[in-house]
Amino acid sequence: MKREEIKRHLSDPEFFQENRMKPVSDHRWYETEKEAVSGKEMRLRYSLNGRWRFLYVPNPDSVPDGFEKESFSCEGWNTIPVPAQMELSGYGSPVYRDTDYPWNGIEDVKPHEVPEKDNPTGCYVTTFSVPDRMKGKRIQIHFEGVETAFHFWVNGIYAGYSEDSYTPAVFEITDFLKEGENRLAVEVSRFSSGAWLEDQDFWRMGGIIREVALTAIPDLHIRDIEVKTDLDITYTNAGAEVCILLDGADDGEICWTLADGLIRMDSPFEKEEKEIMAGRAQIHDGRAEISFEVPQAKLWSAELPYLYRLLLTVCDSAGTIQEAVPYLIGFRKVEIKDAVLLFNGKRLRINGVNRHEFSPSKGRAVGMEEMEWDIRFLKKNNFNAVRTSHYPNQTAWYDLCDRFGIYVMDEVNLETHGTWHTMKFEHTLPGDFPQWREAVISRAEAMLERDKNHACIFCWSVGNESWGGKNLYDMSMYFRKRDNSRPVHYENVCHTPEWAGTTDLESRMYASPQKAEEYLKDHPEKPYVLCEYAHSMGNSTGNLDEYTRLLDQYPQYCGGFIWDYIDQALYKKGPDGKEYLAYGGDFGDRPSNYAFCADGVIFADRTLSPKMQEVRYLYQPYELIPEEDGIRIKSRQLFETTAAYRLRWTLEKDGQVLRRGSTDVEMGPGEEVKIPCSFLAGDEPGEYVRTAALVYKESTPYAEEGEEFCFGQSVEMVGSRKVKREESAAEPEIVDGDFSVSVVGRGFRITFEKDNGKMTACKIGGKELVYHIGHTLKPEFWRAPTDNDAGYRMAEKCAPWKTASLYPKVNQVDIRKEKEGLEVETTYQLFEGVTCTVSVLVNGEGTMKVTEKYNGFPNVPDLPCFGMSWKLPKEFSRVTWYGKGPEETYCDRACGGRIGLFQTTAEKGMTPYVRPQECGNHTDTRWIELTDQEGCGIRIEADRNFDFSVLPYTCHEIESAEHAYELPPVYASVLRIMEKQTGVGGDNSWGAWAHEPYLVKGNEERTFTFYIRLLG
Repeated sequence: MKREEIKRHLSDPEFFQENRMKPVSDHRWYETEKEAVSGKEMRLRYSLNGRWRFLYVPNPDSVPDGFEKESFSCEGWNTIPVPAQMELSGYGSPVYRDTDYPWNGIEDVKPHEVPEKDNPTGCYVTTFSVPDRMKGKRIQIHFEGVETAFHFWVNGIYAGYSEDSYTPAVFEITDFLKEGENRLAVEVSRFSSGAWLEDQDFWRMGGIIREVALTAIPDLHIRDIEVKTDLDITYTNAGAEVCILLDGADDGEICWTLADGLIRMDSPFEKEEKEIMAGRAQIHDGRAEISFEVPQAKLWSAELPYLYRLLLTVCDSAGTIQEAVPYLIGFRKVEIKDAVLLFNGKRLRINGVNRHEFSPSKGRAVGMEEMEWDIRFLKKNNFNAVRTSHYPNQTAWYDLCDRFGIYVMDEVNLETHGTWHTMKFEHTLPGDFPQWREAVISRAEAMLERDKNHACIFCWSVGNESWGGKNLYDMSMYFRKRDNSRPVHYENVCHTPEWAGTTDLESRMYASPQKAEEYLKDHPEKPYVLCEYAHSMGNSTGNLDEYTRLLDQYPQYCGGFIWDYIDQALYKKGPDGKEYLAYGGDFGDRPSNYAFCADGVIFADRTLSPKMQEVRYLYQPYELIPEEDGIRIKSRQLFETTAAYRLRWTLEKDGQVLRRGSTDVEMGPGEEVKIPCSFLAGDEPGEYVRTAALVYKESTPYAEEGEEFCFGQSVEMVGSRKVKREESAAEPEIVDGDFSVSVVGRGFRITFEKDNGKMTACKIGGKELVYHIGHTLKPEFWRAPTDNDAGYRMAEKCAPWKTASLYPKVNQVDIRKEKEGLEVETTYQLFEGVTCTVSVLVNGEGTMKVTEKYNGFPNVPDLPCFGMSWKLPKEFSRVTWYGKGPEETYCDRACGGRIGLFQTTAEKGMTPYVRPQECGNHTDTRWIELTDQEGCGIRIEADRNFDFSVLPYTCHEIESAEHAYELPPVYASVLRIMEKQTGVGGDNSWGAWAHEPYLVKGNEERTFTFYIRLLG
């Protein structure tokens, strides 16, 4: 094949495949019934995964002539693993872009053109021999996923071409094979006309990223299976119609059995498989049909993923078994009634997340290890739904979702964001352009035909952010005509209401809770879903509770899918030679959208971010409300009882357990019960905390016995909360010098400078607690901007508060000897016309009463925070606190934190967001102790709850670093004590800030008093 022909294929939107077989269901076939039910891999499938010969060139013109020929020598070529991303195997560089295309600003191309100079191309070569067990049968080759287009040759003969990176491309290659060793050559092009349809927000990479395999086809073979299930009006009895298409002889029969017992793959109550019915179906004209009814069927749902095994045994006219095909089916029904989305007759509540297939070392070439980790993580953290953003996933993922129980919105591999967001409108794809129609419909067909029988899929999604138009509408009609059992979803027609008929669900991205509620109050005609919400970039996911409460108020609200599941950060070696998680721009990919790829509720290495604490709590399926005489439990479940769970409870006073207990709970789905137990607080003054939790009675495939998945707390204060004063405090010894004044007591000395009021020394037991005079106890109004702060342009809008934190001007210092001790009051001018006052009163025990006052001023920007900071030597890094934990919390992300006694260190407080930013805050704090290894240090408490953080860096040092490796060596512990810190926000990361209740208003008066006690 000539180079010009290959290039013409790449740039022609109407040429998106050649010789590719029609898509079919993802069933497996075996030679015997025993093998079919064994759960083992297909013997009639032979994987070609492994190391292939490889040559990387900058464009198709640079491909060596004749590399596909048998006579061509690959001597001197390198090797590459298959599957793998080329760029993560040492060839080329990853490029991160959000909306614009990776060639934007590099080559001037318009739809449908492809870059001429910069179109990285991989030449793959391997050899194989057909295994003996597969000889004598037709052989097909399966490319499960190739980014973004490929041509291939078998033994030097051109065999086919395909686009669409994330659905299988299957080809018949029997006639190209020979006895013994065969040569397979594949030319993978990173850019084709199909790349215009794959403008997703992800790393732009190429390669063979999913399995390549051969399959052997028996003489009489099931080509396709379609299983249609339905329920009667009582949602009790189920039926199924199975249509089977076959290749081979036109006669023969299919013997079938249906087995029960595969109930709840996530359940400890697994039963033996039991055959419940059987039958036979004759094959006529390559087709067989089966229908059956199951009275009192066990229905599939994410809560109770019951599956039945259908076993199809194909026999020829002589009665000889040709193949056996096992298929897991689930009975369920999806409907829309009165603008409410129903699943098995119950209103569906989506606690979902958008999930990219991603690994920091493999990119999108993920394997079973990552998928199995993900499914277990989702289940144990109360997610019940996934949107396959924005392309079909590997087949194994749908199998896992069927077995473990996850609702799936299956999305077509289609996004053209850059054609309407950054280009002229006449280039918007796919629009109404007839030359793009078949390519678009073909992608829908490839997804639907492969995935149609998976019980987990409740909805088809037309794609993502591709504007509106006839082609997308036609795709939606294809879905409805081909499968009327599932609704069709598409969000982007909110911009083009004339194409509203494209979607059966009213869908939005990043609508604020207020906007969502406005819409829901207006009696919507369709179910309302947030296909993307709670943008979780960096330190984010604030005010999530404002979204989840809407589920309890509006039946038309389906819930939504958090953006997104995992940070898309890639491993890279830093300047120090150590590996770090890199983001856009770090590979020289400029322009880039930089850290916009890091939006996950888990980090790229699959460690949990603190955001998960909040998500897990707000997604929990039971609400637990501990009261004085018992525990109220409200079930949000649609189908599951509490049979698999046990209730545990504790009563604590000031962090110490007074009593605990546990009991079984019997309640049905959607019920509310009250479990009697004594939670009476004592007469002794203090804070009493009641905690109730549901735990697993027995281990499951994703959770250990006794592991908690839901909790609730309530608090009762007996007596006064006020900090105890030292009534018998020794009379302070005050040493009044010319330039400084000190309070001296048993084992301590605290010194202040007279001219500026700074605490220059705080010594206890011979240990100095002030790191440096420039970093002593001082007012703090700033924080290292979060990604949401950056999107809001906080650094620009609130810049005076950074200056005020770094360089407050001392207007006046008043030093007074009071009855209680020495008081040093300092008035600061923060910026023009704006002042605050800090008073420190030291008694004879060394206890400091600190009061910070700010009167509020008109036309002043809101404050990132209001409090005090103190840099201590790094030895003082052990943190113990009583308040909300264990993970960081913020005023708009504190629902999932629980009140308790916790410990950490300054270094552990540095949450590893890919771009260093504000982190480590803890709200609702009663007291904190910061000590060295020997227990020497300080204790801070207040009459009311406060925020604090202890980190190894100042907020200004953190702000100056774009990566963790740019942070300075650790030489201090930086304590911040705050009356309040602004929330982190989470509606979006490109303009929205924290909501009004979570702001620290610049025009409001504030007073913050706390006490510092010396320890040791």
